[in-house]
Amino acid sequence: MNVTYTKVKPLIEGAKEVVRILMLGVIPVILTGINTSTGEILINWAVVLATSIALVLTALLKGVDKERHLTGKIEKNSVKIKGLTQF
Repeated sequence: MNVTYTKVKPLIEGAKEVVRILMLGVIPVILTGINTSTGEILINWAVVLATSIALVLTALLKGVDKERHLTGKIEKNSVKIKGLTQF
């Protein structure tokens, strides 16, 4: 199998999208640990865990969507170009 940049580009771009979203999502996860009444950093681990799970799932779905879109462009497949949501 001949591996070229064109063939692996969708996978690379999808992985980059996941990393971008995770990096941007760290800020809200940290902010959920700040107590608004006192201003002290009091971490509520249940909230942080729930926020982190939502962040990771969103990042993974966005990465898969990006990879599917770019693969569809390369293959000229109009169904894949629409990504996961198909609209």
